[in-house]
Amino acid sequence: MSSSLLIHGGPILTMNPAQPRVEAVGIAQGRVVTAGALDHVRAELGTRVEDIDLRGRTATPGLYDAHAHVMGVGFAASDVDISSNAVTSIADIRRAVRERAGATTPGGWVIGRGYDQALLSEQRHPTRFDLDEAAPETPVALWRTCHHIMVANSTALELAGITRNTPDPSDGTIDRDERGEPTGVLRESATGAVTNAIGLASEDEIAAALEIGGNAFRQYGITSVAEAGIRRPEELRAYQRLRANGTLALRTWLMMIIDETLDELIALGIRSGFGDEWLRIGNAKLFSDGSIGGRTARMSRPYEGEIDNYGLLMIPAEEIAEKVLRAHTAGFQLGIHAIGDAAIGHVLDAYEAAQRAVPREDPRFRIEHCSILDEGLLDRIQRLGAVPIPGTTFLHDMRPVYLQNLGRERVRYAYAMRTFADRGIIAAASSDAPVSTQNPMVGIQTMVTRKDRLGDEIFPEERVSLEEAIAAYTTHGAYASFAEHEKGMLAPGMLADVAIFETDLSQVAPDELGNVRCDMTIADGAVVYERAAAPVA
Repeated sequence: MSSSLLIHGGPILTMNPAQPRVEAVGIAQGRVVTAGALDHVRAELGTRVEDIDLRGRTATPGLYDAHAHVMGVGFAASDVDISSNAVTSIADIRRAVRERAGATTPGGWVIGRGYDQALLSEQRHPTRFDLDEAAPETPVALWRTCHHIMVANSTALELAGITRNTPDPSDGTIDRDERGEPTGVLRESATGAVTNAIGLASEDEIAAALEIGGNAFRQYGITSVAEAGIRRPEELRAYQRLRANGTLALRTWLMMIIDETLDELIALGIRSGFGDEWLRIGNAKLFSDGSIGGRTARMSRPYEGEIDNYGLLMIPAEEIAEKVLRAHTAGFQLGIHAIGDAAIGHVLDAYEAAQRAVPREDPRFRIEHCSILDEGLLDRIQRLGAVPIPGTTFLHDMRPVYLQNLGRERVRYAYAMRTFADRGIIAAASSDAPVSTQNPMVGIQTMVTRKDRLGDEIFPEERVSLEEAIAAYTTHGAYASFAEHEKGMLAPGMLADVAIFETDLSQVAPDELGNVRCDMTIADGAVVYERAAAPVA
Protein backbone atom coordinates (compact mmCIF):
# COMPACT_ATOMS: atom_id res chain seq x y z
CA MET A 1 0.00 0.00 0.00
CA SER A 2 1.47 3.31 -1.12
CA SER A 3 2.17 5.78 1.71
CA SER A 4 0.54 8.81 0.02
CA LEU A 5 -1.11 9.59 -3.31
CA LEU A 6 -2.02 12.95 -4.80
CA ILE A 7 -4.63 12.81 -7.56
CA HIS A 8 -5.20 16.00 -9.54
CA GLY A 9 -5.28 17.55 -12.98
CA GLY A 10 -8.77 16.64 -14.19
CA PRO A 11 -12.42 16.50 -13.15
CA ILE A 12 -12.75 14.63 -9.85
CA LEU A 13 -16.34 13.64 -9.10
CA THR A 14 -16.34 12.91 -5.38
CA MET A 15 -20.05 12.00 -5.11
CA ASN A 16 -19.93 13.92 -1.83
CA PRO A 17 -22.94 16.30 -1.80
CA ALA A 18 -21.00 18.76 0.38
CA GLN A 19 -18.11 18.93 -2.08
CA PRO A 20 -19.15 17.36 -5.41
CA ARG A 21 -16.11 18.39 -7.47
CA VAL A 22 -12.59 19.10 -6.30
CA GLU A 23 -9.23 19.93 -7.80
CA ALA A 24 -7.37 17.24 -5.88
CA VAL A 25 -7.70 14.27 -3.56
CA GLY A 26 -5.08 13.18 -1.04
CA ILE A 27 -4.72 9.57 0.06
CA ALA A 28 -2.66 8.08 2.88
CA GLN A 29 -2.66 4.67 4.54
CA GLY A 30 -5.54 3.40 2.43
CA ARG A 31 -7.91 6.27 3.21
CA VAL A 32 -8.87 9.57 1.69
CA VAL A 33 -7.38 12.14 4.06
CA THR A 34 -8.15 15.38 2.26
CA ALA A 35 -9.98 16.74 -0.79
CA GLY A 36 -10.28 20.22 -2.20
CA ALA A 37 -8.03 22.84 -3.78
CA LEU A 38 -4.73 21.48 -5.11
CA ASP A 39 -2.51 23.72 -2.99
CA HIS A 40 -4.41 22.78 0.17
CA VAL A 41 -4.28 19.04 -0.55
CA ARG A 42 -0.59 19.15 -1.43
CA ALA A 43 0.18 20.99 1.81
CA GLU A 44 -1.85 18.49 3.83
CA LEU A 45 -0.01 15.51 2.37
CA GLY A 46 3.50 16.91 2.83
CA THR A 47 6.49 15.33 1.12
CA ARG A 48 7.11 11.81 -0.26
CA VAL A 49 3.93 11.78 -2.27
CA GLU A 50 3.23 9.78 -5.42
CA ASP A 51 1.69 12.15 -7.94
CA ILE A 52 -1.09 11.01 -10.32
CA ASP A 53 -1.78 13.69 -12.93
CA LEU A 54 -5.14 13.02 -14.55
CA ARG A 55 -4.26 15.11 -17.60
CA GLY A 56 -7.92 15.98 -18.10
CA ARG A 57 -9.27 12.50 -17.34
CA THR A 58 -12.19 11.91 -14.95
CA ALA A 59 -11.73 10.30 -11.54
CA THR A 60 -14.60 8.90 -9.48
CA PRO A 61 -14.90 6.75 -6.40
CA GLY A 62 -14.26 3.08 -7.11
CA LEU A 63 -17.43 1.65 -8.63
CA TYR A 64 -19.73 -0.83 -6.88
CA ASP A 65 -21.63 -3.51 -8.81
CA ALA A 66 -24.52 -4.25 -6.45
CA HIS A 67 -25.46 -7.64 -7.92
CA ALA A 68 -23.08 -9.83 -9.90
CA HIS A 69 -21.66 -13.33 -10.01
CA VAL A 70 -17.89 -13.02 -9.77
CA MET A 71 -17.50 -16.79 -9.70
CA GLY A 72 -19.71 -17.05 -12.76
CA VAL A 73 -17.61 -14.50 -14.64
CA GLY A 74 -14.50 -16.49 -13.82
CA PHE A 75 -15.98 -19.79 -14.95
CA ALA A 76 -17.54 -18.20 -18.05
CA ALA A 77 -14.10 -17.16 -19.24
CA SER A 78 -13.48 -20.74 -20.39
CA ASP A 79 -16.98 -21.43 -21.77
CA VAL A 80 -18.13 -21.13 -25.38
CA ASP A 81 -19.26 -17.57 -26.08
CA ILE A 82 -22.71 -17.74 -27.69
CA SER A 83 -23.75 -14.22 -26.75
CA SER A 84 -25.27 -11.83 -29.28
CA ASN A 85 -21.77 -10.41 -29.77
CA ALA A 86 -20.60 -13.79 -31.08
CA VAL A 87 -23.61 -15.44 -32.77
CA THR A 88 -26.66 -14.34 -34.74
CA SER A 89 -28.23 -17.71 -35.56
CA ILE A 90 -28.61 -21.28 -34.41
CA ALA A 91 -26.30 -22.22 -37.28
CA ASP A 92 -23.64 -20.05 -35.62
CA ILE A 93 -24.26 -21.83 -32.31
CA ARG A 94 -23.91 -25.23 -33.96
CA ARG A 95 -20.65 -24.12 -35.55
CA ALA A 96 -19.25 -22.95 -32.19
CA VAL A 97 -20.36 -26.14 -30.43
CA ARG A 98 -18.89 -28.34 -33.16
CA GLU A 99 -15.54 -26.57 -32.91
CA ARG A 100 -15.37 -26.89 -29.12
CA ALA A 101 -16.54 -30.51 -29.16
CA GLY A 102 -13.69 -31.34 -31.53
CA ALA A 103 -11.23 -29.99 -28.97
CA THR A 104 -12.88 -31.63 -25.93
CA THR A 105 -11.33 -34.76 -24.43
CA PRO A 106 -13.51 -37.86 -23.99
CA GLY A 107 -15.69 -37.50 -20.89
CA GLY A 108 -15.55 -33.72 -21.03
CA TRP A 109 -18.47 -31.36 -21.54
CA VAL A 110 -19.11 -28.46 -23.88
CA ILE A 111 -20.51 -25.58 -21.83
CA GLY A 112 -21.70 -22.37 -23.44
CA ARG A 113 -23.35 -19.20 -22.22
CA GLY A 114 -25.15 -16.14 -23.45
CA TYR A 115 -27.60 -16.83 -26.28
CA ASP A 116 -30.84 -14.84 -26.54
CA GLN A 117 -33.48 -16.41 -28.77
CA ALA A 118 -34.99 -12.98 -29.47
CA LEU A 119 -31.74 -11.96 -31.17
CA LEU A 120 -31.30 -15.16 -33.23
CA SER A 121 -32.45 -15.11 -36.84
CA GLU A 122 -34.60 -18.20 -36.20
CA GLN A 123 -36.39 -16.44 -33.30
CA ARG A 124 -36.44 -19.60 -31.19
CA HIS A 125 -34.41 -21.53 -28.66
CA PRO A 126 -31.94 -24.13 -29.94
CA THR A 127 -33.05 -27.71 -29.25
CA ARG A 128 -31.28 -30.93 -28.48
CA PHE A 129 -31.67 -31.90 -32.12
CA ASP A 130 -29.75 -28.79 -33.21
CA LEU A 131 -26.98 -29.63 -30.74
CA ASP A 132 -26.94 -33.35 -31.59
CA GLU A 133 -26.04 -32.44 -35.16
CA ALA A 134 -23.00 -30.51 -33.90
CA ALA A 135 -21.95 -32.89 -31.11
CA PRO A 136 -23.58 -36.31 -31.33
CA GLU A 137 -21.42 -37.90 -28.63
CA THR A 138 -20.06 -35.10 -26.44
CA PRO A 139 -22.48 -33.81 -23.77
CA VAL A 140 -23.47 -30.17 -24.38
CA ALA A 141 -25.17 -27.68 -22.04
CA LEU A 142 -25.84 -24.12 -23.20
CA TRP A 143 -27.13 -21.40 -20.91
CA ARG A 144 -29.45 -18.68 -22.14
CA THR A 145 -28.16 -15.21 -21.22
CA CYS A 146 -30.49 -14.99 -18.20
CA HIS A 147 -29.03 -18.22 -16.75
CA HIS A 148 -32.57 -19.41 -16.00
CA ILE A 149 -32.82 -21.61 -19.12
CA MET A 150 -30.47 -24.30 -20.39
CA VAL A 151 -30.48 -26.26 -23.63
CA ALA A 152 -28.95 -29.74 -23.43
CA ASN A 153 -28.22 -32.23 -26.19
CA SER A 154 -29.36 -35.85 -26.11
CA THR A 155 -26.12 -37.11 -24.56
CA ALA A 156 -26.40 -34.58 -21.74
CA LEU A 157 -30.07 -35.44 -21.14
CA GLU A 158 -29.17 -39.12 -20.94
CA LEU A 159 -26.40 -38.46 -18.42
CA ALA A 160 -28.83 -36.34 -16.40
CA GLY A 161 -31.50 -39.07 -16.48
CA ILE A 162 -34.08 -36.85 -18.18
CA THR A 163 -36.58 -38.77 -20.36
CA ARG A 164 -40.16 -38.35 -21.53
CA ASN A 165 -41.23 -39.90 -18.22
CA THR A 166 -39.36 -37.38 -16.05
CA PRO A 167 -41.91 -35.15 -14.31
CA ASP A 168 -41.51 -31.39 -14.21
CA PRO A 169 -40.24 -30.12 -10.85
CA SER A 170 -42.58 -27.79 -8.96
CA ASP A 171 -40.34 -24.82 -9.70
CA GLY A 172 -39.24 -25.62 -13.23
CA THR A 173 -40.30 -27.08 -16.56
CA ILE A 174 -38.97 -29.51 -19.16
CA ASP A 175 -40.07 -28.34 -22.59
CA ARG A 176 -41.57 -31.18 -24.65
CA ASP A 177 -42.53 -31.63 -28.28
CA GLU A 178 -45.93 -32.76 -29.59
CA ARG A 179 -45.01 -36.39 -28.83
CA GLY A 180 -44.07 -35.61 -25.23
CA GLU A 181 -40.33 -35.95 -25.83
CA PRO A 182 -37.98 -33.45 -24.13
CA THR A 183 -36.77 -30.83 -26.60
CA GLY A 184 -33.65 -30.18 -24.54
CA VAL A 185 -34.91 -26.81 -23.27
CA LEU A 186 -34.90 -26.84 -19.45
CA ARG A 187 -36.25 -24.00 -17.34
CA GLU A 188 -35.35 -23.00 -13.77
CA SER A 189 -34.79 -25.95 -11.41
CA ALA A 190 -35.19 -28.45 -14.26
CA THR A 191 -31.60 -27.49 -15.15
CA GLY A 192 -30.41 -29.01 -11.87
CA ALA A 193 -30.20 -32.58 -13.13
CA VAL A 194 -27.77 -31.50 -15.84
CA THR A 195 -25.64 -29.35 -13.55
CA ASN A 196 -25.44 -32.29 -11.14
CA ALA A 197 -24.28 -34.50 -14.00
CA ILE A 198 -21.59 -31.96 -14.91
CA GLY A 199 -20.39 -32.01 -11.30
CA LEU A 200 -19.65 -29.39 -8.68
CA ALA A 201 -16.55 -27.24 -8.75
CA SER A 202 -13.86 -27.85 -6.13
CA GLU A 203 -12.63 -25.20 -3.72
CA ASP A 204 -9.45 -24.82 -5.77
CA GLU A 205 -11.45 -24.35 -8.98
CA ILE A 206 -13.70 -21.79 -7.30
CA ALA A 207 -10.72 -19.85 -5.96
CA ALA A 208 -9.16 -19.77 -9.42
CA ALA A 209 -12.45 -18.56 -10.94
CA LEU A 210 -12.73 -15.83 -8.30
CA GLU A 211 -9.27 -14.53 -9.17
CA ILE A 212 -10.08 -14.49 -12.88
CA GLY A 213 -13.48 -12.91 -12.32
CA GLY A 214 -12.29 -10.36 -9.78
CA ASN A 215 -9.49 -9.13 -12.00
CA ALA A 216 -11.95 -8.84 -14.90
CA PHE A 217 -14.10 -6.48 -12.82
CA ARG A 218 -11.07 -4.41 -11.81
CA GLN A 219 -10.43 -3.57 -15.46
CA TYR A 220 -13.60 -1.48 -15.45
CA GLY A 221 -12.90 0.57 -12.32
CA ILE A 222 -14.96 -1.70 -10.07
CA THR A 223 -13.61 -2.09 -6.56
CA SER A 224 -16.67 -3.51 -4.76
CA VAL A 225 -19.26 -6.10 -5.65
CA ALA A 226 -22.18 -7.95 -4.12
CA GLU A 227 -21.63 -11.63 -4.93
CA ALA A 228 -25.16 -12.79 -5.68
CA GLY A 229 -25.32 -16.20 -4.10
CA ILE A 230 -23.21 -18.31 -1.73
CA ARG A 231 -24.62 -21.82 -1.40
CA ARG A 232 -21.72 -24.13 -0.58
CA PRO A 233 -18.99 -24.21 2.08
CA GLU A 234 -16.41 -24.51 -0.69
CA GLU A 235 -17.50 -21.11 -2.05
CA LEU A 236 -17.21 -19.37 1.30
CA ARG A 237 -13.87 -21.06 2.01
CA ALA A 238 -12.52 -19.97 -1.39
CA TYR A 239 -13.44 -16.36 -0.65
CA GLN A 240 -11.80 -16.57 2.78
CA ARG A 241 -8.68 -18.14 1.28
CA LEU A 242 -8.27 -15.25 -1.15
CA ARG A 243 -8.87 -12.72 1.63
CA ALA A 244 -6.26 -14.41 3.83
CA ASN A 245 -3.55 -14.54 1.16
CA GLY A 246 -4.17 -11.03 -0.16
CA THR A 247 -5.46 -12.01 -3.62
CA LEU A 248 -9.12 -11.04 -3.18
CA ALA A 249 -9.56 -8.52 -6.00
CA LEU A 250 -12.80 -6.90 -4.86
CA ARG A 251 -14.43 -5.78 -1.65
CA THR A 252 -17.24 -8.29 -1.49
CA TRP A 253 -20.69 -8.40 0.09
CA LEU A 254 -21.70 -12.07 0.14
CA MET A 255 -25.37 -12.83 -0.44
CA MET A 256 -26.15 -16.00 1.49
CA ILE A 257 -28.77 -18.32 -0.01
CA ILE A 258 -31.30 -18.97 2.74
CA ASP A 259 -32.11 -22.62 2.06
CA GLU A 260 -28.47 -23.70 2.05
CA THR A 261 -26.87 -21.42 4.66
CA LEU A 262 -29.31 -19.71 7.02
CA ASP A 263 -29.61 -22.44 9.67
CA GLU A 264 -25.84 -22.70 10.08
CA LEU A 265 -25.36 -18.93 10.20
CA ILE A 266 -28.07 -18.48 12.82
CA ALA A 267 -26.59 -21.30 14.91
CA LEU A 268 -23.24 -19.50 14.89
CA GLY A 269 -24.79 -16.13 15.73
CA ILE A 270 -23.66 -14.60 12.44
CA ARG A 271 -25.72 -11.94 10.69
CA SER A 272 -25.39 -9.46 7.84
CA GLY A 273 -22.30 -7.27 8.20
CA PHE A 274 -20.02 -9.83 9.85
CA GLY A 275 -16.50 -9.52 8.44
CA ASP A 276 -14.19 -6.68 7.48
CA GLU A 277 -13.93 -3.97 4.84
CA TRP A 278 -12.88 -6.55 2.22
CA LEU A 279 -15.22 -9.46 2.92
CA ARG A 280 -18.57 -9.37 4.70
CA ILE A 281 -21.53 -11.66 5.15
CA GLY A 282 -24.28 -9.86 3.26
CA ASN A 283 -28.00 -10.19 2.88
CA ALA A 284 -29.94 -13.42 3.08
CA LYS A 285 -31.27 -14.27 -0.37
CA LEU A 286 -34.14 -16.19 -1.93
CA PHE A 287 -35.38 -16.64 -5.48
CA SER A 288 -39.07 -15.81 -5.80
CA ASP A 289 -39.36 -16.19 -9.59
CA GLY A 290 -37.42 -16.59 -12.82
CA SER A 291 -36.64 -14.36 -15.80
CA ILE A 292 -38.53 -12.37 -18.42
CA GLY A 293 -36.52 -13.80 -21.30
CA GLY A 294 -37.35 -17.31 -20.12
CA ARG A 295 -41.01 -16.40 -19.51
CA THR A 296 -40.62 -17.65 -15.95
CA ALA A 297 -40.75 -14.34 -14.05
CA ARG A 298 -44.06 -14.37 -12.16
CA MET A 299 -46.47 -11.87 -13.68
CA SER A 300 -49.92 -10.65 -12.68
CA ARG A 301 -51.05 -11.04 -16.30
CA PRO A 302 -50.06 -13.77 -18.77
CA TYR A 303 -47.20 -13.53 -21.21
CA GLU A 304 -47.90 -12.34 -24.72
CA GLY A 305 -49.33 -15.18 -26.83
CA GLU A 306 -49.58 -17.62 -23.89
CA ILE A 307 -52.87 -17.04 -22.10
CA ASP A 308 -52.13 -19.65 -19.43
CA ASN A 309 -48.51 -18.70 -18.69
CA TYR A 310 -48.04 -16.30 -15.80
CA GLY A 311 -44.50 -17.47 -15.10
CA LEU A 312 -43.34 -19.37 -12.03
CA LEU A 313 -43.11 -18.79 -8.31
CA MET A 314 -40.06 -20.66 -7.07
CA ILE A 315 -41.75 -21.23 -3.71
CA PRO A 316 -45.29 -20.45 -2.49
CA ALA A 317 -45.93 -16.92 -1.22
CA GLU A 318 -46.56 -18.12 2.32
CA GLU A 319 -43.19 -19.90 2.33
CA ILE A 320 -41.47 -16.72 1.14
CA ALA A 321 -43.06 -14.91 4.09
CA GLU A 322 -41.96 -17.59 6.58
CA LYS A 323 -38.34 -17.56 5.41
CA VAL A 324 -38.18 -13.78 5.30
CA LEU A 325 -39.48 -13.52 8.86
CA ARG A 326 -36.94 -16.04 10.14
CA ALA A 327 -33.99 -14.28 8.53
CA HIS A 328 -35.28 -10.83 9.52
CA THR A 329 -35.75 -11.93 13.13
CA ALA A 330 -32.18 -13.26 13.16
CA GLY A 331 -30.83 -9.82 12.17
CA PHE A 332 -30.23 -10.36 8.47
CA GLN A 333 -30.83 -7.88 5.74
CA LEU A 334 -33.04 -9.50 3.10
CA GLY A 335 -32.47 -9.40 -0.64
CA ILE A 336 -34.87 -11.44 -2.75
CA HIS A 337 -34.71 -12.04 -6.49
CA ALA A 338 -37.99 -10.69 -7.85
CA ILE A 339 -38.48 -9.73 -11.49
CA GLY A 340 -42.17 -10.06 -12.34
CA ASP A 341 -44.72 -7.67 -10.84
CA ALA A 342 -46.60 -10.47 -9.07
CA ALA A 343 -43.37 -11.76 -7.51
CA ILE A 344 -42.41 -8.26 -6.38
CA GLY A 345 -45.82 -7.92 -4.76
CA HIS A 346 -45.34 -11.17 -2.82
CA VAL A 347 -41.87 -10.07 -1.70
CA LEU A 348 -43.22 -6.73 -0.49
CA ASP A 349 -45.99 -8.57 1.37
CA ALA A 350 -43.33 -10.64 3.13
CA TYR A 351 -41.17 -7.62 3.97
CA GLU A 352 -44.08 -5.61 5.32
CA ALA A 353 -45.28 -8.53 7.44
CA ALA A 354 -41.79 -9.15 8.85
CA GLN A 355 -41.36 -5.50 9.78
CA ARG A 356 -44.75 -5.45 11.51
CA ALA A 357 -43.92 -8.61 13.44
CA VAL A 358 -40.36 -7.62 14.37
CA PRO A 359 -39.87 -3.87 13.87
CA ARG A 360 -36.32 -2.80 13.04
CA GLU A 361 -35.15 0.78 12.71
CA ASP A 362 -33.47 0.34 9.34
CA PRO A 363 -33.99 -3.08 7.75
CA ARG A 364 -33.07 -1.72 4.31
CA PHE A 365 -34.85 -4.53 2.45
CA ARG A 366 -33.42 -5.16 -1.01
CA ILE A 367 -35.31 -6.29 -4.10
CA GLU A 368 -32.83 -7.94 -6.46
CA HIS A 369 -33.56 -6.89 -10.09
CA CYS A 370 -36.97 -5.36 -9.24
CA SER A 371 -37.88 -5.25 -12.91
CA ILE A 372 -41.58 -4.93 -13.71
CA LEU A 373 -43.33 -2.33 -11.60
CA ASP A 374 -46.47 -0.25 -11.55
CA GLU A 375 -47.33 2.83 -9.53
CA GLY A 376 -48.86 0.80 -6.74
CA LEU A 377 -45.68 -1.23 -6.26
CA LEU A 378 -43.60 1.95 -6.45
CA ASP A 379 -45.73 3.47 -3.67
CA ARG A 380 -45.09 0.43 -1.48
CA ILE A 381 -41.34 0.42 -2.15
CA GLN A 382 -41.20 4.12 -1.28
CA ARG A 383 -43.16 3.72 1.96
CA LEU A 384 -41.09 0.74 3.08
CA GLY A 385 -37.76 2.36 2.20
CA ALA A 386 -36.83 -0.74 0.22
CA VAL A 387 -33.78 -0.65 -2.06
CA PRO A 388 -34.26 -1.84 -5.66
CA ILE A 389 -31.20 -3.40 -7.30
CA PRO A 390 -32.05 -2.91 -10.99
CA GLY A 391 -30.11 -4.56 -13.78
CA THR A 392 -29.09 -1.28 -15.33
CA THR A 393 -27.67 -3.00 -18.44
CA PHE A 394 -30.64 -5.33 -19.02
CA LEU A 395 -32.59 -3.04 -21.36
CA HIS A 396 -29.43 -2.43 -23.39
CA ASP A 397 -29.07 -6.17 -23.99
CA MET A 398 -32.62 -7.48 -23.79
CA ARG A 399 -35.15 -4.81 -24.76
CA PRO A 400 -36.45 -6.85 -27.77
CA VAL A 401 -37.29 -9.93 -25.70
CA TYR A 402 -38.94 -7.79 -23.01
CA LEU A 403 -41.26 -6.29 -25.61
CA GLN A 404 -41.91 -9.66 -27.27
CA ASN A 405 -42.84 -11.31 -23.98
CA LEU A 406 -44.62 -8.48 -22.16
CA GLY A 407 -45.59 -5.80 -24.66
CA ARG A 408 -44.70 -2.14 -24.31
CA GLU A 409 -47.15 -1.09 -21.57
CA ARG A 410 -45.78 -3.41 -18.89
CA VAL A 411 -42.20 -2.27 -19.47
CA ARG A 412 -43.06 1.36 -18.59
CA TYR A 413 -41.35 1.26 -15.18
CA ALA A 414 -38.67 -1.34 -15.94
CA TYR A 415 -35.42 -0.12 -14.35
CA ALA A 416 -37.04 3.30 -13.97
CA MET A 417 -34.11 5.25 -12.57
CA ARG A 418 -35.70 8.68 -13.09
CA THR A 419 -38.85 7.61 -11.27
CA PHE A 420 -36.80 6.09 -8.45
CA ALA A 421 -34.82 9.31 -8.06
CA ASP A 422 -37.89 11.54 -8.17
CA ARG A 423 -39.55 9.45 -5.46
CA GLY A 424 -36.45 9.44 -3.25
CA ILE A 425 -35.97 5.69 -3.74
CA ILE A 426 -32.29 4.74 -3.59
CA ALA A 427 -31.65 2.22 -6.38
CA ALA A 428 -28.21 0.61 -6.70
CA ALA A 429 -26.89 -0.26 -10.17
CA SER A 430 -25.89 -3.80 -11.07
CA SER A 431 -24.83 -5.91 -14.05
CA ASP A 432 -25.79 -9.44 -12.95
CA ALA A 433 -22.63 -10.45 -14.85
CA PRO A 434 -22.11 -12.80 -16.59
CA VAL A 435 -25.77 -12.35 -17.58
CA SER A 436 -24.74 -8.94 -18.96
CA THR A 437 -21.32 -7.40 -19.33
CA GLN A 438 -19.68 -6.27 -16.12
CA ASN A 439 -18.67 -3.03 -17.90
CA PRO A 440 -20.39 -0.33 -15.81
CA MET A 441 -20.03 2.24 -18.58
CA VAL A 442 -22.58 0.28 -20.61
CA GLY A 443 -24.96 0.48 -17.64
CA ILE A 444 -24.24 4.21 -17.29
CA GLN A 445 -24.85 4.75 -21.00
CA THR A 446 -28.16 2.88 -20.76
CA MET A 447 -29.32 4.93 -17.78
CA VAL A 448 -28.38 8.19 -19.51
CA THR A 449 -29.82 7.34 -22.95
CA ARG A 450 -32.46 4.62 -22.38
CA LYS A 451 -31.30 3.00 -25.62
CA ASP A 452 -30.59 -0.65 -26.33
CA ARG A 453 -27.62 -2.15 -28.16
CA LEU A 454 -29.33 -1.41 -31.51
CA GLY A 455 -29.87 2.25 -30.63
CA ASP A 456 -33.62 1.86 -30.12
CA GLU A 457 -35.07 3.98 -27.33
CA ILE A 458 -37.43 2.85 -24.59
CA PHE A 459 -39.28 5.33 -22.35
CA PRO A 460 -36.76 8.16 -22.58
CA GLU A 461 -38.53 9.97 -19.74
CA GLU A 462 -36.61 7.60 -17.44
CA ARG A 463 -33.23 9.03 -18.44
CA VAL A 464 -30.98 10.34 -15.66
CA SER A 465 -27.94 12.59 -15.69
CA LEU A 466 -24.38 11.31 -15.90
CA GLU A 467 -23.82 12.24 -12.25
CA GLU A 468 -26.97 10.38 -11.17
CA ALA A 469 -25.90 7.31 -13.11
CA ILE A 470 -22.47 7.36 -11.46
CA ALA A 471 -24.16 7.72 -8.06
CA ALA A 472 -26.09 4.52 -8.77
CA TYR A 473 -22.73 2.75 -9.17
CA THR A 474 -21.10 4.36 -6.12
CA THR A 475 -23.03 5.89 -3.22
CA HIS A 476 -26.16 3.86 -3.88
CA GLY A 477 -24.28 0.56 -3.98
CA ALA A 478 -22.61 1.45 -0.68
CA TYR A 479 -25.99 2.35 0.85
CA ALA A 480 -27.52 -0.94 -0.31
CA SER A 481 -24.95 -2.83 1.81
CA PHE A 482 -24.83 -0.49 4.83
CA ALA A 483 -21.39 0.74 3.73
CA GLU A 484 -22.14 4.41 3.09
CA HIS A 485 -19.93 5.34 6.05
CA GLU A 486 -16.81 3.84 4.42
CA LYS A 487 -17.09 3.96 0.63
CA GLY A 488 -18.93 5.39 -2.35
CA MET A 489 -17.44 8.90 -1.96
CA LEU A 490 -14.04 10.54 -2.18
CA ALA A 491 -14.24 12.30 1.16
CA PRO A 492 -11.95 12.39 4.20
CA GLY A 493 -12.13 9.13 6.14
CA MET A 494 -13.45 7.07 3.25
CA LEU A 495 -11.67 4.06 1.79
CA ALA A 496 -9.18 5.09 -0.90
CA ASP A 497 -10.84 3.35 -3.83
CA VAL A 498 -10.72 5.31 -7.10
CA ALA A 499 -11.56 4.75 -10.77
CA ILE A 500 -9.82 6.85 -13.42
CA PHE A 501 -11.30 6.89 -16.92
CA GLU A 502 -9.50 7.68 -20.17
CA THR A 503 -11.19 11.03 -20.79
CA ASP A 504 -13.42 13.74 -19.35
CA LEU A 505 -16.73 11.89 -19.11
CA SER A 506 -18.73 15.10 -19.33
CA GLN A 507 -17.39 15.66 -22.85
CA VAL A 508 -18.40 12.22 -24.15
CA ALA A 509 -21.54 11.93 -26.29
CA PRO A 510 -24.12 9.92 -24.28
CA ASP A 511 -24.34 7.23 -26.97
CA GLU A 512 -20.55 6.69 -26.72
CA LEU A 513 -20.23 6.34 -22.92
CA GLY A 514 -20.19 2.56 -23.14
CA ASN A 515 -16.97 2.71 -25.15
CA VAL A 516 -15.04 4.70 -22.54
CA ARG A 517 -12.24 2.66 -20.99
CA CYS A 518 -10.93 2.65 -17.46
CA ASP A 519 -7.29 3.71 -17.35
CA MET A 520 -6.58 2.95 -13.70
CA THR A 521 -8.18 1.33 -10.67
CA ILE A 522 -6.99 2.13 -7.16
CA ALA A 523 -7.97 0.10 -4.10
CA ASP A 524 -6.75 0.77 -0.57
CA GLY A 525 -4.58 3.56 -1.98
CA ALA A 526 -2.65 1.22 -4.32
CA VAL A 527 -2.89 0.95 -8.09
CA VAL A 528 -4.35 -2.52 -8.72
CA TYR A 529 -5.05 -2.14 -12.44
CA GLU A 530 -3.56 0.07 -15.14
CA ARG A 531 -4.51 -0.14 -18.80
CA ALA A 532 -1.47 -0.97 -20.87
CA ALA A 533 -1.90 1.90 -23.33
CA ALA A 534 -2.99 4.47 -20.74
CA PRO A 535 -0.96 7.70 -20.55
CA VAL A 536 1.72 7.79 -17.90
CA ALA A 537 0.44 9.68 -14.87
